Amino acid sequence: MIFMVTCRRKYQSGYGDEEQHQHGYDYLYEYNGSPRGEDAFQKKGKRGFKSALLAELNRLKNEGINTPKVGIYLHGYNNDWQDSIDELHDLHKHLGKAMNDGKSKKYDPVLVGFSWPSSGETLHYLADREEARDSVPAFTRFLKDISDFLTENERNCFSASFCIAHSMGNYLLRKGMEYLSDHLGTPVGRKMFDETIMLAPDLASRDIENDGKGQYIAEFSRRVHVYYSRHDRALKASSAKRFGGRRLGRHGADDYTDIPGNVVLIDAKEYANSASTDGIKDREGKQVSVHSSHRYHPDVLADVVQVLSSYDRDEIDKRESVELPDGGYSQPKNHFRLL
Repeated sequence: MIFMVTCRRKYQSGYGDEEQHQHGYDYLYEYNGSPRGEDAFQKKGKRGFKSALLAELNRLKNEGINTPKVGIYLHGYNNDWQDSIDELHDLHKHLGKAMNDGKSKKYDPVLVGFSWPSSGETLHYLADREEARDSVPAFTRFLKDISDFLTENERNCFSASFCIAHSMGNYLLRKGMEYLSDHLGTPVGRKMFDETIMLAPDLASRDIENDGKGQYIAEFSRRVHVYYSRHDRALKASSAKRFGGRRLGRHGADDYTDIPGNVVLIDAKEYANSASTDGIKDREGKQVSVHSSHRYHPDVLADVVQVLSSYDRDEIDKRESVELPDGGYSQPKNHFRLL
């Protein structure tokens, strides 16, 4: 089941490419599942949204899914309103397929998209980054709602929470967690997210280090997995726009001895490349780019599913540890590659 929260301003029958006044946002639910362009969330409102979400989690629990998972998805740049629905739809479909592969007890993942006013234009990279920054207050307020929701249901605590962010969505996540920390301080006890998945993050490589700008992501998550690929040409272009800075989603970390203990980096170049993604199509029937491949490729998603199932980093199939070049006895065990 999918839900949506958006800080986009209402436009005609959908939502446009400008943010709402006074950092507002809408809670949307009851997705009609119609064909692309006709699909929509038929109801709006925070109270109804919470009731529908709890009803779905309770339904899954009553059907024997002991710990149903509910996740937030943050799209990247170059997405208009319909694109943000398409990405959520596709992730739900492909993640669900990976989650249910070989399982006797099947269920669909529960995903809540957060749609921020990206313009849906490839050439508007810098403008989209401005929109992402302007969307941070609304996203932070939404994160506070999520924190309250988890606190209200902490006694029952029958679901697991996760966050998946793609590309520039990781910038929104980084800034949102920073602002949230200003409001709530460092979390004590239950973390906001059991697992945080950063796909092709459009962040500086050094952001993930201790005391880096992304430290708050690690503080609010039990564990963080970062997927990167040197074949990601979109992030090569981003690097040029960011004055040559190395991008986390293309190069990985700068210093693997100086990242938080709950952060793991995954070299996905074996599958996030043009040869491996050839023939994989999105909802529109378009060829999936290398930059987007992490959300579609079954071998990458198989790794993600094991992460969401809280497998130990050393016990996940089809990955191997990457050791530091100088060897030594204190390898940090935070860097892996997919096989």
